[in-house]
Amino acid sequence: MQAFSFGLLADCQYADKDTTHVEGRTQNLRQTAACLQAAVAEFTDHAHQLSFVLTLGDIIDGNFTPNQTAADFERVARTFDSLVEKLPLHHVIGNHCLSVDRATFLTRLRQPASYHRIQVAPGWRLLLLDTTEMSGHSGYPPDSSLGQEAAQYLDNHPLSDSEPHMHNWNGGIGKAQLKWLEEELASASEAGNRCLVAGHHQVGQGAARASHMAWNWRSIQRVLLASPAFAVFFAGHDHMGGYSCAAARHFVTLEAMLEAPVGSNAYAIVTCRDTDIQIDGRGSVTSRTLQLPAHAKT
Repeated sequence: MQAFSFGLLADCQYADKDTTHVEGRTQNLRQTAACLQAAVAEFTDHAHQLSFVLTLGDIIDGNFTPNQTAADFERVARTFDSLVEKLPLHHVIGNHCLSVDRATFLTRLRQPASYHRIQVAPGWRLLLLDTTEMSGHSGYPPDSSLGQEAAQYLDNHPLSDSEPHMHNWNGGIGKAQLKWLEEELASASEAGNRCLVAGHHQVGQGAARASHMAWNWRSIQRVLLASPAFAVFFAGHDHMGGYSCAAARHFVTLEAMLEAPVGSNAYAIVTCRDTDIQIDGRGSVTSRTLQLPAHAKT
């Protein structure tokens, strides 16, 4: 398989709002505009060495009024505009992203769908999931099939000590998307391809706090680990970051750009090879080397 590299960032969460403090951590909402600009500048400068850039959701925070939120979103989108002239740019949808409506998000950022597959290199596929699809903030009408599926899932899985992830800031994927994921992994396996999988909410046990996992993370994790094509899952959402490994497959939660210390940053350059995946962190992002099991080629 051919080695390739890409840029990665999570939870920019820009807003023209004052700095806040959550759980003792500082969130520099205005600073992230400069952080994002610096990350985009490095990605652009090294465009000849990168295959694409991936964001893991929550590129905006949401502001006090719709007009303010729209202005924040447009500022971030314009920053990304300078990048897409040089590199493909892929986004997953985060819960804060839906401070603007879903159609606006996808259209303005030139995304073909909320979940889809990209062949990013020979032998490698990228599967983007929409873990906001089944949630209370999805934007789908309550009487739609996805709205009803989310309501039923929440009724059957209320927030409790045994289901600590059933908060309204989390979400999951519907039955159709889960079936799509299973089929995509089977197709990749048959073709001898490996899969990078990404979504805003983490699905790998231990890679994020229990309170920040996807609603149906167990089902998603089970589908991923059942496929020999699956290599790594990238998520954002839990701003402190995290990591776990199961059956020699990896689950990575990237540290949030929003909580990078003043004067620092948080993003990464990721290099994928047949034997390992190298995460070269910038600022507060943890650098990691993820060893991959031998992969049967067809």
